Amino acid sequence: MSGSSSGKQPLGGFDAVTVGVGCMVGGGIFIVLPPVAQAAGFALPAALALAALVAYCSAASTFLLSAGLRNSGHRNEGGTTRSAARVLLGPYMGFFTGWTLLCALVPAAAVLALAFGLYTVPEHARAAAVGAAAAATALNLFGLQRGTWVIRFILAFVLGVLGFGVVVAFNEAGGQPPQPGVLEDTTPTAGLLQGAGFAYFAFAGYARLAAMGFRVREPDRLIPRVLPAAVLLALGLYILVGQSLLAWFSGPGALALAPAPLREPVAAVGLGIGTGAVAIAAGAAALSGAWVLVEGTARTAEAMAGDGDLPRVFGRTGGPRQVPWPAAAAAGAAVVVLVLTTSLTTLLGLACFGLLLHAAITNLCGYALEQRRWYTPRAVNLAGLAGALVTALSLPPPAILPMLIILAFGLVVRLTVRRSRTGS
Repeated sequence: MSGSSSGKQPLGGFDAVTVGVGCMVGGGIFIVLPPVAQAAGFALPAALALAALVAYCSAASTFLLSAGLRNSGHRNEGGTTRSAARVLLGPYMGFFTGWTLLCALVPAAAVLALAFGLYTVPEHARAAAVGAAAAATALNLFGLQRGTWVIRFILAFVLGVLGFGVVVAFNEAGGQPPQPGVLEDTTPTAGLLQGAGFAYFAFAGYARLAAMGFRVREPDRLIPRVLPAAVLLALGLYILVGQSLLAWFSGPGALALAPAPLREPVAAVGLGIGTGAVAIAAGAAALSGAWVLVEGTARTAEAMAGDGDLPRVFGRTGGPRQVPWPAAAAAGAAVVVLVLTTSLTTLLGLACFGLLLHAAITNLCGYALEQRRWYTPRAVNLAGLAGALVTALSLPPPAILPMLIILAFGLVVRLTVRRSRTGS
């Protein structure tokens, strides 16, 4: 977000809703529906609704933690949940929370980079994805930040293109023959939960709204109203898009096989106008999302380096905006490596598992708070914790096992280093 306007013009309720929806409705909706359809089948709307429920509970917990940190005078750097976990659960849990967030944000940025490639240059998707990752990294190294006007502009354009795609898909329903065989290896319950796990990626931007109390006028009054409105608006849009694609593809089987599903219905519009509009909208949303995710990775690494949880080099900053350039460069390099070596489905699974595990920690920290708000009872924290864990563990094993190994490796290294420092 642009720091220059944050203190001069606090956001009102309508502006906060548009920013919240803009943080959620991005590149994810262009790429997440095929794996959701493959897992959940015709229960795709239910999978989206379950993911939205987990997202709302996690958003409420994030706001609760952000308000608690703000009112108690504690630092809120490198992520609200990481800061709260350090205060509530101790430094080791603070490290694990930050490490989990880092391990989720990097593959998430790679997913959006690949989405950019699949929609803009499908014949050379990985090369275009590398370019998108490099561009997102460069934007961060130059200290540029995504202002509110950028979010609004991209949101307006994306909504217009999605609305156009929905109309075309419903009008041209039955554009692909049904392929039921794709969905034969999943049970209804397991498929619904796994679909919700993948769908969570499209809602993950809620955290930016829930933690932006310093930018909203009367945050304790407005944000609790804005959060459910933003999540419900995003859910309604996602269900509408999902249903239109199910109609055009004649069922979830063909949809599950489409790497860039929104390109295909609009290709029926003459002169390539529809394909071009979707390519621009998806490219802008994906690049903007990757830009924000690389920034979030760099800022989290900077804060962790300041706390001694990562090597000090990642805490170095430079330039007028004090950009953590070593962390941003390392994040960009990691995204490029993942784009070149890992499939989109695996990257999406890794990102979703990490994000859901982070959401589970967020709800656990929210449950641990003594000071409650009437609109956030502990039942909300428990529902978010259970939903995040169940959907995370329902993701495919190739996504769960590598992430668990990486998380465990980081925790073991951190414990070993801290003990060696203490011993010396």
